[in-house]
Amino acid sequence: MDLNDLPVDLAQFVQQEVAEGRFASVEEVVSAALRLFQGHEARGGNGPATSTVAKESGPQAIPDELERSPEDIIRAIKQAFETDVPQQAERLAQEGAQRYPEHDELQKYARVLAVPTIKMAPSTADSRTAAKADQTWLNTHWEDYRGNWIALQSGELLHATSSFDDLIAHVGDVRGRNILVTKLN
Repeated sequence: MDLNDLPVDLAQFVQQEVAEGRFASVEEVVSAALRLFQGHEARGGNGPATSTVAKESGPQAIPDELERSPEDIIRAIKQAFETDVPQQAERLAQEGAQRYPEHDELQKYARVLAVPTIKMAPSTADSRTAAKADQTWLNTHWEDYRGNWIALQSGELLHATSSFDDLIAHVGDVRGRNILVTKLN
């Protein structure tokens, strides 16, 4: 559908509805509006038109055209990214994951788009000294190892390689060992 055929304010409204994830496409907005208008006409055109298109459970709820499918929600998430509304994508992902707890792809979107949480580990004098030594090594040698994965421990290079898998094969599990693993770009 070509929005250029609509008055400017109506075209902007339709674009906003899609961008905010309330509808997956321009066609969906127009279809909902036509159903609303048909309902209004069926009542003889009298009184306020009432919508059965969306159930609101909050100010920014997902429109329920008799319950959106997981695929509709995923399309709306992608549309939110395409129209540069990442907060809307995150909200849609969280609500979609709650609505469809068994849908793997929606669960993945919800995890990936969730607001990150930061866990702080208590710092010790030894861990601060090790981190400073790692930083000193990086400042001195990063160009020599550019493009490689490296493992450092207290400013000493444990292994450098182009493959992450090879690095882990040489160093082993780094959890709890105060080893810095990074790729130098």
